[in-house]
Amino acid sequence: MYIQEDYLLFLQDMFPYLEKYLVTDYLPKLAERIEYVMKQDTHSYCGRALLLDYKAELFLIKNDYKNALKKRLKAVSILEPYHTEDADQRTANLLSNLYNNLSNTYLLMKKTKEAAEMLHTALTIRQEYVHLGLAESHDMLQQLLNLTNMLILSKNTDIAKQVLASYENLVLEHEGTQTLDNGVCQMMYGAIALSEGNAKEAELHLLSAENIISEVMGTDNNYAKTVYLYLNNLYSRWQKPEQALAYENKYLKCSK
Repeated sequence: MYIQEDYLLFLQDMFPYLEKYLVTDYLPKLAERIEYVMKQDTHSYCGRALLLDYKAELFLIKNDYKNALKKRLKAVSILEPYHTEDADQRTANLLSNLYNNLSNTYLLMKKTKEAAEMLHTALTIRQEYVHLGLAESHDMLQQLLNLTNMLILSKNTDIAKQVLASYENLVLEHEGTQTLDNGVCQMMYGAIALSEGNAKEAELHLLSAENIISEVMGTDNNYAKTVYLYLNNLYSRWQKPEQALAYENKYLKCSK
């Protein structure tokens, strides 16, 4: 492995840590130094594209969506010439992820049509390179989940259920039922049923999500909080005040 890639692995590990603890002043300097080192190796096209994606994230931290978009479009343009039949797993996986991140940037800019198009491209690439195992990765699950969310927001619930069914099949085949991804899947089914006014189906899926998530992750996490909010909303609309109050209390306890 090139030493430049070692630097990128370091950035990949440090970026979320520094971002989580709001120590973001060091990130631009770190990215600039790694960019300088990588210029010595013009053959590392994946590395250059990945670094541009990190630099785009720095702009997103400052809510500078325009420059973030420019960086991610440039990153995609670097990899697209290698989007060929004999592309290796790393190139194909990174290109799919870049389109997914491009979709997220468009979504922040409230350009939902472009966001959906980029996400569709990300998923298409994974299907194109299914022989490399890309359809079995967690990135594929995240992209399917993102698309499901977009479809729910745009009220295309029938298509949302079809996409979520693909997500569910992958999870059950490769992970099993008592997993966080399946808990999230049940929560999303519940959210769709709730948006359609199907109270009983929503309750079934949301209670299943609560059970799975609490068993896998405990109750002090954002996944559990989201399920509690959905259940509180469900029981409030269903005129079951005792259950609604119980989940409001669970949410408040989890938020402390």
